[in-house]
Amino acid sequence: MGTFQILLALGLPLGHAAFGGTESVLPAKLRAASVISALLFFTAFYVVLARGGLFGLAGASTPVRIAIWVFAVIFGVSTLANIASRSRWERFLMAPVGLVLTACCVAVALGA
Repeated sequence: MGTFQILLALGLPLGHAAFGGTESVLPAKLRAASVISALLFFTAFYVVLARGGLFGLAGASTPVRIAIWVFAVIFGVSTLANIASRSRWERFLMAPVGLVLTACCVAVALGA
């Protein structure tokens, strides 16, 4: 998902699967939002790996334990927004992806 957001930020015509799906190529403000989204996805990737124990004791730290739940909530809200979207791509592709990301965050948070 981070890579997808970078491709959006670079101006590739993938916008029908993001930000409501109204633009094929995102305007400048939404490209900037894609950069922020990419940073969030890559941060979430680190948090999941850390909480899963791939970085030693980092996963047991309070900030990582809180962050994994924050990302679970963010991905859950994103899933709901994608389900409510008018974009078919968001409803049928991005909503399930968001649900999987949410479930993975919850599983790692509870299991680690």
